[in-house]
Amino acid sequence: MIQANDSKRHYVIGTAGHIDHGKTSMVKMLTGKDTDWLKEEKERGMTIDLGFAFLGDEITIIDVPGHEKFVRNMVAGVSTIDLVLMVVAADDGIMPQSREHLDILKLLQIKQGIVVVTKTDLVENEWLELVIEDIKQLVKATFLETAPIITVSNQTGEGIDRLKNAIADSIGRIQPRQDKGVFRMPVDRIFTIKGFGTITAGTVLSGSLCLDQMVELLPQRRRLRVRGIQIHEKMVNRVQIGDRAAVNLVGIDKQAVRRGDVLAEPGMFQPTRYFDGKFHLLQSAPRSLKHNDRVRLNIGTSEVIGRVSILDKDMIQPGEDAYIQYRLEKPVVADVGDRYVIRSYSPIHTLGGGSVIEVNPRRHKRFANEVLEKMNLLEKVGPEELVEQFLKQGGFRFFTLEELAKKSTMNQQLVIEIVEELKSSNQCVFYQEKGQRYFVHSKILEELKSAIVGAVEEFHRLNPTRSGINRLELKDKLDVRDSRLFIFAVEKLVKENRIKLYDQRVARADHQINVSDQ
Repeated sequence: MIQANDSKRHYVIGTAGHIDHGKTSMVKMLTGKDTDWLKEEKERGMTIDLGFAFLGDEITIIDVPGHEKFVRNMVAGVSTIDLVLMVVAADDGIMPQSREHLDILKLLQIKQGIVVVTKTDLVENEWLELVIEDIKQLVKATFLETAPIITVSNQTGEGIDRLKNAIADSIGRIQPRQDKGVFRMPVDRIFTIKGFGTITAGTVLSGSLCLDQMVELLPQRRRLRVRGIQIHEKMVNRVQIGDRAAVNLVGIDKQAVRRGDVLAEPGMFQPTRYFDGKFHLLQSAPRSLKHNDRVRLNIGTSEVIGRVSILDKDMIQPGEDAYIQYRLEKPVVADVGDRYVIRSYSPIHTLGGGSVIEVNPRRHKRFANEVLEKMNLLEKVGPEELVEQFLKQGGFRFFTLEELAKKSTMNQQLVIEIVEELKSSNQCVFYQEKGQRYFVHSKILEELKSAIVGAVEEFHRLNPTRSGINRLELKDKLDVRDSRLFIFAVEKLVKENRIKLYDQRVARADHQINVSDQ
């Protein structure tokens, strides 16, 4: 089954909060590094893009922009974090992006955080107490309701040590990420180093990566060799889930890689313009969401434009949930369970978000009960149940281990453990041929066996003087395209003495040719 990664790991912390609330200055006080690295950021005195700094050997801090124009960069920054520092300036108090950033954090299901009140040296204690009370009201009934509130001054450094202690205490309570064992890393930063070439950086969401291994850059589908790997500017031979990694790639220019691209185990992820998702429209959303609305989708570190096909209602009102099929203008790389944020196309506002239910689905008709029942089922299952659902919904066919691993984006060893459990509970049947193992759900096999017996009995009823139905004719009649499964099912029925074979003909086990007296 899916295992939690319990080896020593790194942690990624993100900032959030309104523009000019002191996020970058706070990070500098914590780490000694100014994360505003762009010339334009220095000139304008505000964060535009993501900034990165290290706190000790195990923590990376991602500093995100607070301006409403750069929320897309903010979403890219916090999409992979373990802990958020929600920053509110004491002199301003809660501002529009304070609320929007908190909404985004909730949509992405960030689970742990610390509230940091900055610029305390600019206000009196009475005002500070009012601001803290407002913050408590804002975060009520959210993941930050019980979070520590730390007051700091970015000018004098007062409270920074308390903040460091709170961070150390909080990361000690972070639960290990669930690892599907297949390497995937959304790219949020690309740069070059003289003599080394192109470096891509991001947070490893799953699996591990080793030096000299081949990876696939998606959606470009380019296979590349890993020349070098760094964690916190130190060369390492391997990175794993949760690590903040810089990966040096061979044979590709910086211009060929973009934020939002994904490095992954070759052949395991399929770029797609379609996926199904569960969606929640924020209660604070400025308007309803209509079928076929054009929206901005933020998933992982990417932003793409697309349209929503609302499958279970005419329109979504603020506070409501719905099932949606997303039809995108450019391909993305997504996995079941990934969180996403939806923003209106123009004017740009955060509308809501949700989770991915199925990647690369068929194009659905709206209000189709079969589709909605399937989405309701898939929404609730975990990785183990997902493998069983793939087996159940595959139709009359065998799956190979490689196919199941790719469909579930899990490594083969984890899939083997899952199907072994299914077999032990009589939910799955194995078949082996020439060293290759094939799997079918017991329910599917029984349905096929019943269909074969039913078709044979119907043939006898219509053709009482014939010895049996031709095997190929029977296979075509049942529309079974997997010859291996068809033969396997027939042989099972023969062993159960339910049917018998005459050369290439199939008959009921007790069938006798009925010759009419006439």
